[in-house]
Amino acid sequence: MSKKDKKLDPRVVRTCQLLRAALINLIPQKGFAAISIQDITDQATLNRATFYLHYRDKTELLMEVFEELMAGVTPLPPEEGHPPIQPVSVSIARVFERVGQHADFFRVMLAEESVPMFNARIRQYVEDVGLKWISALQPEEDKILVPPEIAISFLGSAYLGAIVWWLQKGMPHPPDYMANQLIQLTALGLYGSLGLETPPRLS
Repeated sequence: MSKKDKKLDPRVVRTCQLLRAALINLIPQKGFAAISIQDITDQATLNRATFYLHYRDKTELLMEVFEELMAGVTPLPPEEGHPPIQPVSVSIARVFERVGQHADFFRVMLAEESVPMFNARIRQYVEDVGLKWISALQPEEDKILVPPEIAISFLGSAYLGAIVWWLQKGMPHPPDYMANQLIQLTALGLYGSLGLETPPRLS
């Protein structure tokens, strides 16, 4: 059986679903670092040999969990035409919605320093989506004051920080509200958002 056929095999699909669900359930209880392969297979009611048929280690399983959780969450800009600002807000709100659906999982993982790969992957996800939106919103490169790579790196850190704050505070605002606040900060900048006079452009 080829690798592609294995992925389509209902038995394999079901096994991987059980292992992913087991990890999602265990992380809020124990934290990722303390979880063993045995813990995962016990939770999934499978054996260790079955785990190693599909994953090298628990980190590979974790990365697949993230990809599954975030797959298709955010709408991307249209390939043609200038996108309106509303879908940008919708895109951000959907990220908050999905994170909120698995709040215990993300709260632990974003706070756990033992898995820098996970934080890096979330930031990369935010930056990849953001870069697509920036390119769509401003296709004329000669009008850009800050290189898109720098702008999106800045925004990626800011947005991820806002998600962490939101989770740590117990999700005090709904996803739509958080998305609108981040859009305000992005569109107006910190000075404009605070009602301050915008400083002159630096040379």
